[in-house]
Amino acid sequence: MHIQPLHSDVLVEDMYFGEVKTNSGIILTDDDMKDRGIHPRWAKVYAIGHENHSGLKKGDWILISHGRWSRKFTIEGSETEIRKVDEKDILLKSSVNPHAEKWVFKGKEV
Repeated sequence: MHIQPLHSDVLVEDMYFGEVKTNSGIILTDDDMKDRGIHPRWAKVYAIGHENHSGLKKGDWILISHGRWSRKFTIEGSETEIRKVDEKDILLKSSVNPHAEKWVFKGKEV
């Protein structure tokens, strides 16, 4: 099933929350106790609305302002978790996986 967001919205997958879930369902946070508080999150572009003229492509990675995404949902027959993001809440874009690199935004590693 193919879905496309309306207007200039963006659908994302693989949002990175800095945590790992064990096979038994226990969530281990990736918190080194150096940073506290609010920070943006990286996610991979899944689909782009027809009115979005930001130059994003499916597969790009985007940095999203903290908390500026919808609750997750899944498409029937798939385990991919999808979230909706407003175009105005996108801070950066990258064509490479940001988890393989160190990124600093406003003085903090993201």
